[in-house]
Amino acid sequence: MSKDAAMVTLVHTVEQLLRHVAEQEILSRFGQLQNSDIQTKSHARDVVTTADLEAEHHLHGELSALLANSTVIGEEECFRNPDILERMTGDQPVWVVDPLDGTNNFAQGKPCFAMICALVEGGETQMGWIFDPIAGVCATTRRGEGVYLAGQKITIEPPETLNRMTGSLGDGVRKRIQARKDAGESGLPQHLVRYHCCGREYLDLLLGKIHFALYGGKLMPWDHAAGVLMIEEACGYGRIHEDKSAYDPARIGAGKHLLLAPNEHTFDSLQEVLLKG
Repeated sequence: MSKDAAMVTLVHTVEQLLRHVAEQEILSRFGQLQNSDIQTKSHARDVVTTADLEAEHHLHGELSALLANSTVIGEEECFRNPDILERMTGDQPVWVVDPLDGTNNFAQGKPCFAMICALVEGGETQMGWIFDPIAGVCATTRRGEGVYLAGQKITIEPPETLNRMTGSLGDGVRKRIQARKDAGESGLPQHLVRYHCCGREYLDLLLGKIHFALYGGKLMPWDHAAGVLMIEEACGYGRIHEDKSAYDPARIGAGKHLLLAPNEHTFDSLQEVLLKG
């Protein structure tokens, strides 16, 4: 089998693995969690459930067996052992996994969560998967080969003007933008949202239901490595908000923000609006 054919097979195999683990470990527990299934991590809103832990354990074993000499970084394992992030800068292929993105939504019975997986080699994301278990839809990408959602190749088409865009912003920026709108400033995005699930937001960025998103904090690779590659492969534009540097999955970006936009022109326009805000 050629290398290209092997990579095509790998895309399909990982998608099927995500679907299987979702059915076995996540959907089987949705709406069925007991208090004992939910634990607090660093603070009250930072929680982990039995579904997160079991899904990550299942994925860890299966993924590491798919690619010779590969290693796995899972969100929950990293919470217990942050030093494993050093694997991102090594020579081995690294599977980066968020077994259940949107855990708070899941724990509250809200059907807004996703599974995210990326394959990072040589410091670059080479492949990515984002799966919505509720809708049964998976986005997949290979560097240089485009991004596919439900079998269709995706190209992002932006609205003509900012004031027709929907964007995902954190609470603070969203309130400042709203205050400027209330004060009569024109040309600002009309609809602002936050799903509290990066994976679902990346899927809606691909579909054009959301047109831009701004993320801050540590920019952990399990949240963004797959999604940023997908946006770029769909002809979108993703860069660090403050200086337009490229997103680096191995660089933990505390103090920086990641801005995703339909194209560079819109990115520049949003920079002016959001920096002012």
